[in-house]
Amino acid sequence: KGGLDVEKEPLKSLAPADKLYPKMATEAAEYQVAVDLFLLSSGFIDVASLGVLPKITGGSLYRYNNFSTPLDFAQLHNDLRWNVLRPQGLEAVMRLRASSGLGVVDYGGFYCKRTPTDVDLPALDCDKAISVSLRYEEKLPDGQEACVQCALLYTTVAGQRRIRVHTLSLPISSVLGNLFRAADLDAQSCDLIRKASTKMLSGTCSLNGAKDAALQTTVNTLYAYRKFCASNNSTGQLILPEGLKVLPLYCLALHKSPGLRSDASPDDRATWLLHGLSSTAATATPSIYPRNFPVHRLPEDEPSVFPPLPTITWLSSEKLEQDGMYLLEDGRDMHLWVGRQVPLDHLKACFGVEHVDQIQSATAVLQQFDNPQSKALNGFVNCMRKMRSGYMRLRILKRADAAEGTFYSRLIEDRSAAGMSYVEFLCHVHRLIQNKFQ
Repeated sequence: KGGLDVEKEPLKSLAPADKLYPKMATEAAEYQVAVDLFLLSSGFIDVASLGVLPKITGGSLYRYNNFSTPLDFAQLHNDLRWNVLRPQGLEAVMRLRASSGLGVVDYGGFYCKRTPTDVDLPALDCDKAISVSLRYEEKLPDGQEACVQCALLYTTVAGQRRIRVHTLSLPISSVLGNLFRAADLDAQSCDLIRKASTKMLSGTCSLNGAKDAALQTTVNTLYAYRKFCASNNSTGQLILPEGLKVLPLYCLALHKSPGLRSDASPDDRATWLLHGLSSTAATATPSIYPRNFPVHRLPEDEPSVFPPLPTITWLSSEKLEQDGMYLLEDGRDMHLWVGRQVPLDHLKACFGVEHVDQIQSATAVLQQFDNPQSKALNGFVNCMRKMRSGYMRLRILKRADAAEGTFYSRLIEDRSAAGMSYVEFLCHVHRLIQNKFQ
């Protein structure tokens, strides 16, 4: 990389290498053609340049790094199937209107914008979202309501032309405490991810720049709460609003995500950022802070029915028991981590082996055996897949495995090469808030 400091220098490689793909995508959008990409290459393929095709045409990006037919064919098959069968519309035009005093600044997501007011979508589906940034153009009357209306003209897959209108009426309040009581943590996290993705994919922002922007947003939010809603408490205390208690945790998780880690490969980074750019509030949070389930104590009643789900564990290696098994899922992939001291009877029941070293991570496939433990584990994995729109592939990893780093890189509460521990980061955020009072 010629001495390039990945953290401090703008990552120009995240912008398209030339104008060919943007031009091709714009022409496709003009003819109402959406481009879906299924990338199965194991080497570098410049996802940042290719990703412009689905980004501008409203298509979808699927990447199967180091594709293995035994391990990944089920995901490819289900992604192809869902891509055709999922709820979607075609040849769409969207416009957002707002009450007097509010104006539209910009849109975000996978779309083509040819006019100042409308968003063109050759295709739109249930797995993506369009974000809209609004601005205050004049003072809003306290105690009344402001309305936002989204109108969408589209064609169904059956060929019917339809109009769908959503109108949202929101109370106007000059009391900041009301805003924090109604705060939506998932929406706030999604906004952080989308803004970071937009900055990075422009090719003009550094990793440090994107991280600092997310950190400043978090600090400014918590500072406003501390100053205007909890001023009676000592400044030596870190006071967090109830609805945003883990906002610093999600900010740290974003810093350690594949999109902003300095050790991520160019294609891994570009893929994650493109997914982040079109993410919904429901899919954004697990993409930075996955759910980690202990699966060594699943109920073995027959038939195995989920939910209820086991209680998730914090993403820290301190929470991992060597005689346990943990399933980590982020909405796209699942990793099943097997401890070195898992009992022999459990290994044999779930994997058909007598020692943990007999599990070969590169080729291991979860099979179903005729016993309660195996049926419960398979039932839980299938439950996880049904809870996500995409089919999540499963990788089985064991302690001290060569591929174990993939699992440990998602334990974001631990100190690592990617950044501070959660406790250290909380102290850092607290110091930054205190500095704003001086």
